[in-house]
Amino acid sequence: MAPKVRRKKQEFHGNIFWVTMTDLFIGMFMIFATLFFAFSANTGQNARAAVTNATKASVSSIVRKMQSKNINAVARPETINREELKPTDKKIDVEIDPFTGMAKISDMELFELNKSELTPQGKEFLGKFLPVYLDEVLMGDLRKYILYVVIQGHTDSQLFRGSFSPQEQYMKNMNLSINRAYNVANYAFQISKSKPYYKDLTHIIRVEGASFSKPVFVDGKENYALSRRVELRLVLKEQKFDVLQQFLQRGKGEAKSEYEDLR
Repeated sequence: MAPKVRRKKQEFHGNIFWVTMTDLFIGMFMIFATLFFAFSANTGQNARAAVTNATKASVSSIVRKMQSKNINAVARPETINREELKPTDKKIDVEIDPFTGMAKISDMELFELNKSELTPQGKEFLGKFLPVYLDEVLMGDLRKYILYVVIQGHTDSQLFRGSFSPQEQYMKNMNLSINRAYNVANYAFQISKSKPYYKDLTHIIRVEGASFSKPVFVDGKENYALSRRVELRLVLKEQKFDVLQQFLQRGKGEAKSEYEDLR
């Protein structure tokens, strides 16, 4: 019977050993997982903060350069709801969102009513605005985050004359908004031939039409003049980074530093 008793004791001690090691590994894993997810969240926040700071800096630079060219540019967060301007308020030529870099231009600066061809006044305005805007977003610190610059046309919801269905009215305005966006994009190509980014524009510039799907309201009512506009919107690259690799590299660097201090 003695050998059997010894085997039971050995088996018992063996189970204790493996239970203890399992608890140890689980504890180590939980610590590692907690640190890793904390690091991941911090890394993502840092990446978003870097994009936001670069966008704000670029918008500030654009507004400053526009004002030096006697263009009344303002940095203002995007909104579809406005308060009525006072008679003493100065007319705004272009609004730029400091968080997204989106630039909004009233179409009355660029086109005649219900037309898509750029007016001489519109070409003069774009000749000042586009080089400053594109230089800043395509040659400055913001460039590494830019995937596309989308030129988007918008119309108001006023109806065309004739017996058109709501769907036909929408598509007629869609055609107008796309053609306006196209003509702004085409002019951007024409005046950028000497720029370092000229060849890249075919990969960067996109054209869209939104018809009257995004009207602008002032005091609860659609403002037709503000609804008719052209916008330049920045589409940013998805921030891809190997969180695990960064985490391990940082841990390796800290361990090396501690080792050197001990020496």
